[in-house]
Amino acid sequence: MESLQPLFHPASVAVVGASDDAAKHGHRLLKNLVAGGYEGRIYPVNPNAQTVLGFKSYASLSAIAERVDLAVIVIPASMVLDSVRDAIDARVRALVVITAGFGETGESGRQLQAEIAGLCTQARTPMVGPNCMGICNFPAKLTAVFNDLKSAPGAVSFVSQSGTYGVTTLNFGVKMGIDFNTFVSSGNEAVTQFTDFLEYLGEDPNSHVIMGYIESLRDGERFARVAREVTRRKPVVVMKFGRTRKGSIAAASHTGALTGTHAVYSSVFRQCGVIEVTRTHDLLNVALALSLQPPMRSNRVAIIGASGGFAVAATDYLEEHGIEVPTFSDELQQQIRREADTRAYASLQNPIDLAADFRSAPLLKCVEIALKQDCIDGAIAALPASPFPPLEETIRGLERMQTESGKPLVICYYARPEGVEAIQAMTRVLPAYRTPEEVGEVMARLHQYGAYLGRTRASQP
Repeated sequence: MESLQPLFHPASVAVVGASDDAAKHGHRLLKNLVAGGYEGRIYPVNPNAQTVLGFKSYASLSAIAERVDLAVIVIPASMVLDSVRDAIDARVRALVVITAGFGETGESGRQLQAEIAGLCTQARTPMVGPNCMGICNFPAKLTAVFNDLKSAPGAVSFVSQSGTYGVTTLNFGVKMGIDFNTFVSSGNEAVTQFTDFLEYLGEDPNSHVIMGYIESLRDGERFARVAREVTRRKPVVVMKFGRTRKGSIAAASHTGALTGTHAVYSSVFRQCGVIEVTRTHDLLNVALALSLQPPMRSNRVAIIGASGGFAVAATDYLEEHGIEVPTFSDELQQQIRREADTRAYASLQNPIDLAADFRSAPLLKCVEIALKQDCIDGAIAALPASPFPPLEETIRGLERMQTESGKPLVICYYARPEGVEAIQAMTRVLPAYRTPEEVGEVMARLHQYGAYLGRTRASQP
């Protein structure tokens, strides 16, 4: 566990292949490291340059006077083996090999990758990659990637076996309001594998939710053992790709992955408390919800909004996911009508349809009363089209009610395409979504994780 610290909290970073040529990955990686505000010592390694981006350049890792924590290798595949030998001789504590052209390319690439892996394993040196895009630790201002990645420090960590998919997904997440802690493009995982990162992040106090993109797991038994431990403390949300025959073939050519039957993976995920989703937006939506909201204690949800159509659609999607929308008693409906000052024609049986009543006060009072009910474990507040953006008092009121109840509360806003981003910018307490399909999936996953925690605690002596 301690051996991964130099990857994510290095006091010094060397970039092997650093260059002033803007077309090269080594240039972009060093530039991103500097632009990200990294505060440790930076060492470009390029035997053909005296300086790179204003930093003194070194001919090799061995030529650097201090012992380097992290070396990022961005040079042609034919040169990587010698560079890894140099790193081990220089006692570099951790490596990231960006370069492609190894296990994913055929037998010769597999042999070269195995030789590099053998050197690192013997030296007990963690290595990310090869064939990856790098790593980030946003609180530590470490952006050791050759793509542009920026995030405010947050609670979600993401390990992706695909570089481009991972980077793109993270950027989508940032746009929708997720703040990330750590990002790992793990590539071919010749040495340090998905499970190693899961174990590390499981102990990391800054990682509250772990996201994963998985094509294969080489040691299923160890993954299951680690996942059981991690999910008792924090949620893990994954997408497993290579689910179909053609997808498995594509995965093998992508990272050299050894894929297995998807049904087996899904069964392992369920047993270990790992939440599996099959769509990218669900991966992000569920991670956002779990990073902001508590899990649901049971499966009963209240829906409050000004649209009957939304109420019907949300009820369908919730019930299709095993979530109940319990009907309120006549007495409770009378209380809601009286205390919330609803219109005479509003339907209050749950879902609560305020019938185009755009006033903030009735909506807030309905949410407050619903969350106080023992028969309700969570709620969805569908905000009306007007006013836009919503009143500050509406958002702050919803935040207060969620905090006081301790039950999950999510927002849905479907009146205009840009609405969710605007609302999410107003709150870092409540997650906001566009459609009833999205809130249905999110509430189902909040219940899934809550039910798992309940079973786990019940089984403990």
